Amino acid sequence: MSRNQCLLALILLLFSLLGCVDPVEPEFEFREGLVFVEGFASTTPGTSYVIINKSEIQFGVRAVVFQSGAMVSFKNSDTGETVDLFESGESYVPPDDFEVTSGERWELAITLIDGTQYQSTPEVVLNEIPIVEAVANYDSELRFNEGEGSFEPGHTIAVTFDDPGGQENFYYWTYRAFENLVVCESCSGSVFRDGACIPTTGFTPEYYNYLCETDCWRIRFPENVNIFSDEFSDGGTTRNLDVASLPLYTKENISVELQQFSLTPAAYQYYKVLKDIVDNNGGFNAPPPAALVGNMSNVNDSEDFVLGRFTAVASSTVSIFIDRMGIPAEAIAPRLPLSLEPTLNSPHPPPPTNFVPCTETRFRTAIAPEGWME
Repeated sequence: MSRNQCLLALILLLFSLLGCVDPVEPEFEFREGLVFVEGFASTTPGTSYVIINKSEIQFGVRAVVFQSGAMVSFKNSDTGETVDLFESGESYVPPDDFEVTSGERWELAITLIDGTQYQSTPEVVLNEIPIVEAVANYDSELRFNEGEGSFEPGHTIAVTFDDPGGQENFYYWTYRAFENLVVCESCSGSVFRDGACIPTTGFTPEYYNYLCETDCWRIRFPENVNIFSDEFSDGGTTRNLDVASLPLYTKENISVELQQFSLTPAAYQYYKVLKDIVDNNGGFNAPPPAALVGNMSNVNDSEDFVLGRFTAVASSTVSIFIDRMGIPAEAIAPRLPLSLEPTLNSPHPPPPTNFVPCTETRFRTAIAPEGWME
């Protein structure tokens, strides 16, 4: 399930009829105009971001739509320092060298293109808890695809870490998985010109592929929420805890940048509820929707609640390279046959194009990831 599909499912679930006693088929009410914010400010440069989505109906279809054109900034609550974020793909990111420091307090401020203003409460950055070891393991039955009625392969990542004793500690894991990208753009029934797919006359196949003109990597993110509490392991060493799943979408090698976040109790409770909903474990016994309102609010309208959360975190980061070329299983999403635009006697508008830039976004980069092996 993609991130937007998860968010749409979340919105539908939030407004289900909670509290039923008899087991009945749930009925969901879709509501337009709900704002969902996902924001992290991290101690690791290059990993902080904010995503702003809104529920809308487009051409009769329910959708969760990224809100472009917003003014977004992080503010140090103690010093007053403000850091502006800029739009990159379907997210907002600070300068590449931005990082927070343990002990600091940060806030998130958002002004949408229609002037609506949202503000978070201050978030304190806790101390980093280092990852001692991280190991990737292949699993031929990583997850079950109910639609196909079969298991899908992939890798899990397990971590070992030493939990500080005498205090409550809460953990959250995420990752960026870098996978070599050959095709940077694909156009269905059209051609790529001036940065976009445009309609054209003459014969056009089902699609044209456009190759990356430089080295390029696709960036994938987790599809679920991975958290942990030290309630039953305070002060001990947690060994080989599975904290990430990477489905075998392709058989390209990948470099995985794994992050271990230290969360406040409030942040942990929020992500625990979110995990229950995304994993579909909560059902009608899930906590009330108010638990997901998080720490964001409308500056000028107390009745306008905001789904989602801004979290400032201390992060321990490790990189793992996974060689997937020798895996016998079939990839979940194998590449389609390559279809290139003709460069001689082309029926399409000039100039004939086969190569396009590797556009830098949160989901794509031309910068080789740490630990990448050729």
